[in-house]
Amino acid sequence: MARKQQDFYKGRRKKRSFAIVPTVILLLFFGVGIVLFYSTQKYAVITDDGVTVELPFLSGKSSTVDEEGHVIKEFETVDVPIEFGEADYSGVQATAGKNLSPIRAIYIPYEDVNDEAIPQYAKRLSSGNALLMDIKQKNGYLAYYSDAPIAYSYGLNMVETDTKERLTAVIEQLKADKIYLAAQISCCMDELLGAHSTEVCLRNEYGMYYYDENGYWLDPYSTIVRNYTVQLVQELWDMGFDEVILQDLAHPPVEEVENPDGTFSKPISYTRDMSTVPTASGAISGFAVYVAEQLSDRESGKYLSAYLNSSTALVKTDPLNGQDGELFMKLFDRVYYDTDKYAYTFNVQDITPFCTVGNIKNRFVPVVINYLPDNNSWVLVDRQE
Repeated sequence: MARKQQDFYKGRRKKRSFAIVPTVILLLFFGVGIVLFYSTQKYAVITDDGVTVELPFLSGKSSTVDEEGHVIKEFETVDVPIEFGEADYSGVQATAGKNLSPIRAIYIPYEDVNDEAIPQYAKRLSSGNALLMDIKQKNGYLAYYSDAPIAYSYGLNMVETDTKERLTAVIEQLKADKIYLAAQISCCMDELLGAHSTEVCLRNEYGMYYYDENGYWLDPYSTIVRNYTVQLVQELWDMGFDEVILQDLAHPPVEEVENPDGTFSKPISYTRDMSTVPTASGAISGFAVYVAEQLSDRESGKYLSAYLNSSTALVKTDPLNGQDGELFMKLFDRVYYDTDKYAYTFNVQDITPFCTVGNIKNRFVPVVINYLPDNNSWVLVDRQE
């Protein structure tokens, strides 16, 4: 059969390239991006937090042009409520109390801290191995002439200029006799510093310096008070003391009173304004953490300890004086506590759960009068009865 002739010639079909479509789209987006990049540079806002682009038609801001042609943007005022919570120290790591030997000390009162009386106390050591000296009283008086910058600047030295050299010489002799030496200093009570500075004392509702039967109270939030403590501790270590014990690391135990508007507050004012409501626990915990951190790089064999002054603080935070036994055991090598032969066994049991480092019998030190407790560590205070 003959093949049928076609009336028209069919042209040869070309292969279609489907890749060209997305390529064109990508080039289009790339071109638009370049145009937007260069056209919006004038809307760039550079701050400490980075660079942002503020487009007037998106941000709702208006702008004006000054006489020199500079664009001045006007921002809408936005009220943003910011709430600050009280500092949380529960996450502080326990770093103190490692490899401690027991301390069995005779207490030397402030009036006997001199080169004549100290050797007499040392001669009485039999079952004991240490001396604990009261170096700074609640009234602020030091037992030696201090070179601490704050003591010098505020004129806090009330003793003879050679007392430091004489005390250092006694310390060197005692150290040669293998006697462990501890010094205690009052931190948050200091009438002398308060009399020489208007920036450090707590005040009552009448604006006067706050005091009670124990003496004048300093503001634990004050950086002057905190740094003075740090300077004294470092100086005492440099003089040869093995351990420094912070006494009166506490807030005055003041009950809250009801205000006319029905709210409750403590009749105390502080030396600085804070973003949070000041509390006894916040003040003392903050003080303790600050001092411990400042002295954390001390040389081996130098210890930092503190007194607890309430039975409540042995088991939980005391809301009145602000002390926290758990935090103190984390920060300080030893915790000292005034007690008696009837109560000290229960005191040890109360604070034992907070001792996660070291031996509680070495770290919890009962301070007792006229008898020796059945404990690895103790401080004996002799008093006439």
